[in-house]
Amino acid sequence: MDMIIRPVLEIVKLAWGPIGRQIGYIKNLERNLKELNKHKEYLDAKMIDLEEKITREISKVATRECNQWLKDVKDIEHEVSVVQDEYKEDKKCLAGWCPNVCSKMKLGKHVEEIIKEITTLNDKRSTLEGRELSNAPLEKVQPQNVESISLTATERTLKEILMFIEDDNTKMIGVWGMGGVGKTTTMKLLNNRLEGSPKFEIVIWVTVSKAGNRRNMQNAIAERLELTKLESDDQLKASICKALRRKKFLLLLDDVWKMIDLFDVGIPPLNQVDGCKVVLTTRSLKVCQQMKTNKDVKVETLSEDEAWNLFITSVGDVAMTSDIKQLAGGIVKECGGLPLAINVVGSSLRNNGDVVVWRNTLRELQLPTTSENEDMEEQVFSCLRSSYDKLQDDSKKKLFLYCSLYPEDSEILITELVEYCWLEGYIHGVGSIEVAHEKGHSMVMNLVDASLLERGRRDVHVKMHDVVRDFALREALEENEWLLMQKISLMKSNLCNLLERPNCSTLSTLLLQDNDQLTMIPDPFFECMHSLCILDLSRTEIKSLPSSLWNVVNLRGLYLKDCLKLKELSSQVGALKKLEVLDLGGNTAIRYLPREVGKLTRLKRLIVGFQYSKCSQYDGKDTKEWNMKLRVPTGIIPKLSLLEELSLYVYPFKLDIARYFLEYHPPLCAEKEQWDDESMEVVVEELCGLEHLTYLDAYFPKVECLEHFLRHSKSAWFRRFRFRVGTEITDRSTFGYCGGQEWERCLVYKGGLGMSHAAPIMETLAHSSFFHLQDHRTARKLSELGLANMNELKECRVESCEKMEALFDGDEQQETCALLPNLESLRIENLPELRSLCHGPLLPGSLSKLRHLHLSSCNNLKKVFQLGIIRQLCSLEELDIRGCSNMEEIIEIEEEEMSVASHTHNVLSYNNDTLILPNIKEIRLRSLPELVSICRGFSNFEWPSLETIDIVSCPKLKSLSFLSNGTNIVAPALRQIYGQCSWWEEELEWEDNDIKQRLQPFHYENPNACIIS
Repeated sequence: MDMIIRPVLEIVKLAWGPIGRQIGYIKNLERNLKELNKHKEYLDAKMIDLEEKITREISKVATRECNQWLKDVKDIEHEVSVVQDEYKEDKKCLAGWCPNVCSKMKLGKHVEEIIKEITTLNDKRSTLEGRELSNAPLEKVQPQNVESISLTATERTLKEILMFIEDDNTKMIGVWGMGGVGKTTTMKLLNNRLEGSPKFEIVIWVTVSKAGNRRNMQNAIAERLELTKLESDDQLKASICKALRRKKFLLLLDDVWKMIDLFDVGIPPLNQVDGCKVVLTTRSLKVCQQMKTNKDVKVETLSEDEAWNLFITSVGDVAMTSDIKQLAGGIVKECGGLPLAINVVGSSLRNNGDVVVWRNTLRELQLPTTSENEDMEEQVFSCLRSSYDKLQDDSKKKLFLYCSLYPEDSEILITELVEYCWLEGYIHGVGSIEVAHEKGHSMVMNLVDASLLERGRRDVHVKMHDVVRDFALREALEENEWLLMQKISLMKSNLCNLLERPNCSTLSTLLLQDNDQLTMIPDPFFECMHSLCILDLSRTEIKSLPSSLWNVVNLRGLYLKDCLKLKELSSQVGALKKLEVLDLGGNTAIRYLPREVGKLTRLKRLIVGFQYSKCSQYDGKDTKEWNMKLRVPTGIIPKLSLLEELSLYVYPFKLDIARYFLEYHPPLCAEKEQWDDESMEVVVEELCGLEHLTYLDAYFPKVECLEHFLRHSKSAWFRRFRFRVGTEITDRSTFGYCGGQEWERCLVYKGGLGMSHAAPIMETLAHSSFFHLQDHRTARKLSELGLANMNELKECRVESCEKMEALFDGDEQQETCALLPNLESLRIENLPELRSLCHGPLLPGSLSKLRHLHLSSCNNLKKVFQLGIIRQLCSLEELDIRGCSNMEEIIEIEEEEMSVASHTHNVLSYNNDTLILPNIKEIRLRSLPELVSICRGFSNFEWPSLETIDIVSCPKLKSLSFLSNGTNIVAPALRQIYGQCSWWEEELEWEDNDIKQRLQPFHYENPNACIIS
């Protein structure tokens, strides 16, 4: 029995443990639930304490471990809630008569497990102490406070900067412009816009300012990166570099005044940190250059519309009321598109409906030298004064102030400005005019780079912003030297009369030019102007100079350009011993130079423009004769041994009526009395002795005369010259100009016969940028003068050469030399035998810079372009063809040429049956009675840049199919089609009337349709 009972008891004992636990789950369930709630209360308290601690530490964030603990607590809370709900349900079996033992057992087990988990979490909270929080991650962007604006100019600038930021090859971007133009606003908008961008991990803003230094920058960057600043400069540099090497950053440096060594600050080299970039703002382009920026963006002033909209935003709708709106417009104009000025003035007038206040504000802005507008003074002028003060060179400051003498919105000729300042003594350490001009030009460009001056419409001009000019005038009054050495500028002021004898003993500059109602200067006018250094009377109507002028012995510059009624220069001019510049250029009526000019031994620049000699002038009633003896007395030139610039030329009479009859009615103009050739040969001989010439404008009667000068001149080849061989008369309004550019090395050759004596022409041509060949009687090709001699040409004119059949011969090219690689403008007139522009193929690069092509009165020319030429014209912008009576088509493409073109990738391509001329903007076709088509047998063109078409008197041109491919317009930039209405409505044939309707808005009746010129 014992043997039986003992094993049974062992089995029961082994089984009881699990059974007992299961019974315990049921038996202890209620007690365990109470214990669970107590543990949960403690856990909840710890969780709340931790959450409050996290909330209190604004600059801290919960660690990952801390967040995981909080998550586990939330999960346990959910489980406790589920358990409590199950206990309340009290599930039963056997239709509710018996408790559900299995359910109770599972619930009891679950409760005990949860208690263990809560105990573990409570224990973990103790071990978490001190590790709950860590420093918060750096914000990607710290938003900058900036008003929300929607200016097109600002958006355009932002778009350009963002485009460069997206470019992986652009590491550093410079944003520059004058003070108050909105650079900082643009930078702030850029900063804020990058907040949601994945491009960078962090954007760092640093305001550098004028007083900025290495440590200040380091402190600002360290604060942004939350680095300790209690280190030496070098230690902080290392900390910054270490922190940034691990980040993809964008560094924004606002208001940079001088070059910054970023590596010295702690910025790692951008080429070693993938994707990191720097954007800086500055008032000076020079700073951008010193910082070696990859791209530079100039922030321009606002357009009229943008300025007005910004002003309305700043001042409110009060500016739109009827009695204030005109005053508001005047105020906006005075602010000159400068956002800072607009905001300052607008804010001072916000919601102010008092017309008197508005009127007074406008008056103050119009009289800046007496303005009491404190806001403009404190904010705008102080902003500009910082840029002005940074001009440590006193000469630059004086040159800047000198610009304020020019009228508002004037285009300032750089050479004129520099020459004034040189004569005033502001350009130091120079021994010649040429060096003075170069140094002065560099000073002007420095002012442009510093945003104190703006570039003009052409490279030879600059402008001064209206607000900057107001500041300069205010500053000039405060400069002691300017008070002692006064300047008076009355240019372009509709001046009629002058004071009899003004007391101006300290006056150094008197600028009276461009007053076409000033006819007379009182005789004693200059008696009290002993200090006068510069006098400019150009473009006035004076007939003579007062005797008191000859006592102004300190005069260094006398300007009498375009004085149409000044017929004589007094012999008393010899008294002006200190004169260095005498400018009688342009359209004067001077008949001769007095011998006393030879006493002006300090002269460095002498410019004289003589009028036609013996010519009929039609005055509307009758024809009058006048005689002018053109002469430079022998012996004058050798005495002017310091001359650097000399110009002696004959200028056509300028009156419009005279020019009209000289141009369209040549029989009314009698034979012109030219320089006496023998006398001119003496003058040329004297010119050979001048050693310092850098610029010469002279007439050579014969090629032999030019050859003698080239062989015997003591001056080296001039950097600037205008040589006229065989003709003394040139209209300087069209001489050496292309697209507003005045060429500095010009040669005009008229009346040649044969090439046997043309060596001097070829030698000069090799140095020329402008060449005009006229009336050559034997040349059959322009290339007879040597293609190698034409490499420097930028503009070429060929006129009235009766034997010329072609301009160039491709077979004459050297294998490595492109034809006319620098030519920008080509004008061909009255070549009756011209049959083509070029014989034979052209090397790549030939005519690649040609932008303007003009053809007229070439009556044997039937086609303008062959494929071999048009392939090269990648830069052609303007095509003007007129008066060619046998012209049939513009572009000639033979079938075999088309097949060759289809395998090329040049400018002209026939790929996919498309002909492309990428840069043509304007086409003018006039008086071409035989013109049938642009390109016969071909209709698929593309004109991506074409803007204007002008077609007059082309009766056989019946179609504009070259503008469409049948369904679409292939000239997306087209805006104007000029032509007679009868031609447009009655003569043109349209394959698709829809094309006509789409082109109709661009058609205009040509106002000059009846004039063939």
